[in-house]
Amino acid sequence: MLKTSDVKIILLALFILINTGVFAYDPSGYEIYSVADYKSPTIAKAKSIFKLSPRNAVNSEGLGGFFVSNTADLFEAEQLILSSRYKYHKLTSSRGMGFHSDEAGSVSSFESSLTWIGKWAEWAVTVPLHDWDLSAPRTFGGYAKSNTGLGNMRLGWKATYLPDKSYYRFAYGVVMGITTGNPSNMLPAGSKNSDEMKLFGCVTTRETDRATANLEIGTVIDSESEDNRFLYRLAMSYEATEHVSLIGELAGEILGGDDKDTMDLVMGIRLQATTTWTLEFVYYKNLRTYRDYGWDDQLQAGYTLRW
Repeated sequence: MLKTSDVKIILLALFILINTGVFAYDPSGYEIYSVADYKSPTIAKAKSIFKLSPRNAVNSEGLGGFFVSNTADLFEAEQLILSSRYKYHKLTSSRGMGFHSDEAGSVSSFESSLTWIGKWAEWAVTVPLHDWDLSAPRTFGGYAKSNTGLGNMRLGWKATYLPDKSYYRFAYGVVMGITTGNPSNMLPAGSKNSDEMKLFGCVTTRETDRATANLEIGTVIDSESEDNRFLYRLAMSYEATEHVSLIGELAGEILGGDDKDTMDLVMGIRLQATTTWTLEFVYYKNLRTYRDYGWDDQLQAGYTLRW
């Protein structure tokens, strides 16, 4: 029990401490915090599983795809893409239309494409130039010939849909082949005297972190109704490194009504030298052909420039 004298001593001590400023009240020592301007953190959108890689470049039709087939991969919108590719093959064939051993010929093609990537679709124009020579009097008759000129231009359009988070992305489009220049003088290079319209659809899937598969099917309608045909493209790409993609394709066409078809195995590599440049080197091996001017092997080199 505290005695009365002890209580008086304690009260006196507190009085002295307060008056000496030890427990002085200082309003400036307090801070007031407000939550009136509080904003919740922004949740970033998940990145697309179909991220850009060296496989994303322009194909022979001027649209986004592999070497031959179209894919549903997306480029960044509002950009212009320039691409060119050089192709070379000898006019010799062990399948379909064969050549005699003493006959020879070759075709060199230089294709340039300009592609605009919109917010929901792609538009492209492709202009090919050909140079060929052929000496095959026993197969085709006549004398040795050669020519250089413009081939058939192509106009392409493709739309891609489904969100990036989907493991399946689809695209559909149309490619018009327009008779330009003098196609009759470019027949050995593949140009024809008729216009064509290709209708296609494709699906691109992400198989693993490095592998991407693609399937394209479509039909080609010929203005002369002689070469209407069904086409298919089965392809796979593998990201060997951050800057290198290995691509393989099986590209075929079936000519309606005549039970004739062509099939090519296409293998190549794409190198992403910089963020805007992609280089490609391709080898074609013919597996089955009924081309009038057939070939067994074809080489291709090209680039895609984005800006």
